[in-house]
Amino acid sequence: MGHNWENKKMIGISYHAGGMKDIPLQEVITILADTGYDAIEMMCGPEAHIPSGEVTDGLLKEVKTMVSDSGLKVSVINPFTGKGLYQLAAEDQQAAIDHYSVLQDVAVALGAGGVNFLTGYGGDKGDAFAWRLLVDVLKPICRRAEELGITMNIHNHEATTIDASAKVTLLIEHVGSDALRSLNDITNFYHLGEDIAEVTERLGPLTTHCHVKGVTGMYPYSTFLIPGEDGDALDFRTFAASLGKVGYDRYISVETFPHMRMEKAQIAYDMMAGTLNELGLR
Repeated sequence: MGHNWENKKMIGISYHAGGMKDIPLQEVITILADTGYDAIEMMCGPEAHIPSGEVTDGLLKEVKTMVSDSGLKVSVINPFTGKGLYQLAAEDQQAAIDHYSVLQDVAVALGAGGVNFLTGYGGDKGDAFAWRLLVDVLKPICRRAEELGITMNIHNHEATTIDASAKVTLLIEHVGSDALRSLNDITNFYHLGEDIAEVTERLGPLTTHCHVKGVTGMYPYSTFLIPGEDGDALDFRTFAASLGKVGYDRYISVETFPHMRMEKAQIAYDMMAGTLNELGLR
């Protein structure tokens, strides 16, 4: 069952449920609770455990009961398999705002701290156009997040408009909302050549969620692995120690993929929990 780590203000371990998108949600929750996870990063999108086009109060109540009965929490909401924010806004800016309003309502209903988002890539009309559109659409989205008391978490990702850490901070400055924060996907920063300790400490005050994937090689020749499996080159210990240094006390989500073997949740948890315990952060 889940740990009562929050009372000690330590770092919790969450699981990005997209890694088991083909398994019924109740089964995913049972696996995570039995393994020892603290939380689940809940998917809400076109091909997710919570279909974004079919959200009802009844469904959210059912999901909340499943999660709470297991002893887990919902860390954040992830718009799994959905279009990037730029693509949504380029098609219809108000529709993009409305879509994220639904995700925000899901976060509130499930007690999650915020909503993640990928910016997508806006190179078709020029990078400056994409940036301006992202800023314009994020301002109302973040105002609503402020009112709800949740955050909007920028998911840095290779091959998107926001890939490097300097762009994360610049986007936050342009939008000017305390609700806009960083999802530190350290693997995505690392395989683009950023220093794990430096970027983690610099983004520390802005970080409200984290992702970890295993990886070998550097972009564009990198291959993602289960965190902690043989061949994983990501220095998780340095990442965890850097989070501890800045006083981070939220969740790190394990991000794996459906094609990976089912032991993925256990392998990642064992490595992360062991390291966090050794560092006194769990």
